[in-house]
Amino acid sequence: MTTPLDSPWKQILESYFPQFMAFFFPEAYSQIDWNRDFEFLDGELQQVTLEAETGKRITDKLVKVYLQNGEERWIVAHIEIQNQKEAEFGERAFVYYARLRDKFKREVASFAVLGDTDVNWRPNSFARETLGFNLQASFPIVKLVDYKKRKDDLAASDNPFAVVVQAHLAAQATKGKESQQRRRKQKFALMTMMYQKGYSRQEVIDLFRFIAWVMTLPPELEEAFKQDLIAYEDERNMPYISNLEKEGEARGREAGKVELVIKLLERRIGKISEETFVKIKMLPIAPLAPKAIEQIEQLGEDLMDFTSSKDLTDWLQPFAGS
Repeated sequence: MTTPLDSPWKQILESYFPQFMAFFFPEAYSQIDWNRDFEFLDGELQQVTLEAETGKRITDKLVKVYLQNGEERWIVAHIEIQNQKEAEFGERAFVYYARLRDKFKREVASFAVLGDTDVNWRPNSFARETLGFNLQASFPIVKLVDYKKRKDDLAASDNPFAVVVQAHLAAQATKGKESQQRRRKQKFALMTMMYQKGYSRQEVIDLFRFIAWVMTLPPELEEAFKQDLIAYEDERNMPYISNLEKEGEARGREAGKVELVIKLLERRIGKISEETFVKIKMLPIAPLAPKAIEQIEQLGEDLMDFTSSKDLTDWLQPFAGS
């Protein structure tokens, strides 16, 4: 069964695809011309995956890259995050290759990162033999569990995926209530390591989101972790996550104000249209009104005098171009 790790892996792969290839598949990385733009082709891949269902779906990305010799290639990067073996995995990789090759007449290479805990499951090929017809396909794979023996390499690496792998392994090793304090300490250690290594603000934020997703904690421990991290940031004048938290809290407050005002409006003048709904949603980011008060708060006060939807339309008119 695919775990909730699916989404953060997709996000981190999209943000750091060259680093992904360099970390997990250095030989292929060296053949790609990274001075030329690469392009994610999710629409093309979706066409194939909808037609070629072979069982459980996986996290996958289709990327167009150029090789050092100038040739164009499409790469299917399959990222499998699961806790058990799947007999059809090799077949799916071959089916994707065959479908893409047939549909788009492009050369395709598949790569697999396996996040399960079974050290013996290594599906790196697909083979069939019928009446003298032989088919053999193989593709490179990486087992994240193998990095348990390479902790020093992970600690020494500056590649963002070294942090990704450490978070993944730490999450697997700290399941259950009795391990949550240990998970909190490891989570904090991963974050502080990034500051010490000089990761950029954006890298810290992106990796924080990944770590937060895969290394969830009970509310009280999560709050303690954040307070420790914010204190650590304050000591070094690097308020990356504390600012992120403040931004999130501000967005949450604005969203709450909007929802409340919409409820009051509908109670006052009846159901509002989708177009008007969107305009109200945009108010918190519109240019400030003449009065020294946020527009959404002003609307919350003024709506008490509305008697019809026209009153609301007239009120919104000054913001029509914002």
